[in-house]
Amino acid sequence: MWKRVLKMFIILYVPLFVLTLFLYNSQRAELIKNITERQIKANTMKKVSFEEQCQSFLRNTNYWASLKYPKNFDPLVEHSSFLRSYLELIEYITTYDQFRFIDLEGKEFFRAERVGNDSIIISALQNKYHQPYVKAGLQLKRNQIYLSQISLNRENGEIEIPYKPVIRIVAPIFDNEQNQIGLVVINFKMKNVLDQMKSTVEDKNVYLLDEDYRIISSSTIKEDVPYESGNENSTIDGILKTTLISHNRDSTFVENDHIWSQQSINLNGATFTFGSKSNLPKEIVTPSNWLLAMEIPSRVVKAELQPVFERMLTFNIISIISLLTLCYIFQKNRIEKELFYKELENKNILLTRSKDKLEENNVMVNEMNNSLEIRNKQLSDFNYLISHNLRSPVTSMSVIVEMIQKEKNPEKLHQLLPKLDQVAKSITNLTEDINDYVAILDTKEIKIVDIDLKELILEVKNEFTETLLDNTGFEVQLNLEAWNHILYSKFYLQSIVHNFISNAIKYKRENVSSYIQFESAMEHKQKVLYVRDNGIGLNLERHGDNVFKLYKRFHRNISGKGMGLFLVKSQLEALNATITIDSKVGEGTTFKLIFEK
Repeated sequence: MWKRVLKMFIILYVPLFVLTLFLYNSQRAELIKNITERQIKANTMKKVSFEEQCQSFLRNTNYWASLKYPKNFDPLVEHSSFLRSYLELIEYITTYDQFRFIDLEGKEFFRAERVGNDSIIISALQNKYHQPYVKAGLQLKRNQIYLSQISLNRENGEIEIPYKPVIRIVAPIFDNEQNQIGLVVINFKMKNVLDQMKSTVEDKNVYLLDEDYRIISSSTIKEDVPYESGNENSTIDGILKTTLISHNRDSTFVENDHIWSQQSINLNGATFTFGSKSNLPKEIVTPSNWLLAMEIPSRVVKAELQPVFERMLTFNIISIISLLTLCYIFQKNRIEKELFYKELENKNILLTRSKDKLEENNVMVNEMNNSLEIRNKQLSDFNYLISHNLRSPVTSMSVIVEMIQKEKNPEKLHQLLPKLDQVAKSITNLTEDINDYVAILDTKEIKIVDIDLKELILEVKNEFTETLLDNTGFEVQLNLEAWNHILYSKFYLQSIVHNFISNAIKYKRENVSSYIQFESAMEHKQKVLYVRDNGIGLNLERHGDNVFKLYKRFHRNISGKGMGLFLVKSQLEALNATITIDSKVGEGTTFKLIFEK
C-alpha cells in the first residue's frame, strides 16, 4: 500500500514542486530587478556628485586662469597690490591644499600651502618641471584646463604623512597683453569627496577605480589610493571578486550571487562654460578615466531573498503533509474498492462465459447473413450484367443479319460479313468473361489482371452498331499517352467502358457529330482516366445528388433502367477506385475515374 501512496505522491507533488520553483525564480528575478534599479540610482547619484565636485574644482581654477595679470607679474613683491586682495580668498576656500604659480620653465614663482584648516602660509619655491602635471600644463592651449589623476600628496619626492589624497588642476595664465606668463596649479583636497563617495548605502560596497583598474578609494579599504602606500590588495584582482568590470560600457550584472553596477567617469574632451554663456568653452584635458563600481554582496542579496525562500519552503512542507495524507486516504479507499470489485468479478465470471458463447454464436450468424447478402448482390449484378451487356451485341447482330437479308449488292454484303464476325467474336469474348465472373462468384475473389486499355476499348467499341459501322456520326476517340496498361478486373473494366459508350450513344445530341473520348493522365502519382462526351448533358444542380443512385433516370424521353452509372460506381469502389462527374446541359459530360495507387 505504501508503495502506491509514494508513487501517487510523487506524481502529484513533482508538478507542484516545479510550479513553486518557477514562482520562486520569478519572484527572485523580480526582487533582483528591484534591487538592481535601486543600486543603479544610488550609483548614478554618487557619479553625479563626484562629477559636480570635479566641476567645482575646475570652475575655481578657471577663475584664476581668467584673471588679467599685470605685465612682469611677480606675486612675491611685497608691495604687489594685485595678489594681496586675493590672499584672503585663497585662505577662505578650505578645499585648497596648495596654490601655486609656475613659470614657463616649470619653476614656481609663488607657492602658498595650507596649515591646518584655517591658515595659509607662503612657503619655499620648488622646481616642478619634472612633474607630469607641469609638463602636461605647459602643452595646454588657452581654452584648455588640465585635470590630473588622484594621488597622495608628495613633498620633495616623499609621500606626506598622514596620507593626503589630492587632485591637481592646471590652467595657463596670461598678462594684460595676452602673453602667457605661466601656469596656475591648485591642489584640491579629495579626502571629503572620497569619503562622501565611498559612504555605504544599504550595505553596498563602493569602489572608485582608475584607468588601470587600481583602487582609488573603496568602502572596504580604510586608506585612499592604497596602491601608492604599498597595499598589495589595491587592484581589481586583489580585492574585487569579479572579472567582468570594464571601462568599455556602463552595465549591471550578477556574478556569484553578487550584484554589480558600473559607470564610467570620463571627463577628457568635455567642455564647460562654467556658468556664463559669455565665457568661451573650456576643454578638459585629463589622463584619468575613472570607473565607479557598486557591489551588493551575496549576504545582502540572500537576506533580501530569505523571506521568499521561507515562504516557498513553508508552502512545500504544508503541501507534502497534505498530499501524503490525501494519497493515503485515497489508496486505502481504492484497496477496499478493489476487494469489492474482485468479489463482484468472480460472481460475474459465469455470466461472462455465457455471454461470450452467445456472442460467438451471434458472430457466426452475422457472418452467414453477410455472406448471403454479398452472394445475393453478386447474383443480382450478374443477372443485370448478362441482360445489359448482351443486349447491345445481340441487337447489333440482328441489325446486321437483317441488312444482309435485304442487301442485294455483293460488295456491301462483303463489307457486312466481317462486321458480323466481329460481333460474334464480341459475344464469344463476353461469354468467356461471364465464365470468369461465375468463377469469381465461386471463389469469392475478384481476378486482377494487366489490361491493355486501348485494346479493351476497341473490343467494346465493336459491340455497338453505331461504332461498328462507318459514317454513323459517332466517334470513339483515344488519348492514352500518359498510360495504357492498368492492373484491374477485366470484366469490371469492360462493363464500365461498355456503360460509358452505351450512355454516350443513347444521350447524344441530334444534328451534331457526336463522340466519346477516353484520355489517361497521372495526377498526384495516381492513374486517372477522363471520359468525355458532347451529349445532351445533365443538370447537376438538380440531379447531382442522385447521379450514381440505383434506378435513377433523368431523361424521361429516353429509355433506360437507371442502373448503368450505379453499377459503374459499384464496380469502381469494389477495387478502391473513385468517380466524379462534371456536366453541363447542351454541352456534354466529363467523368473522372481515379484508380488506387
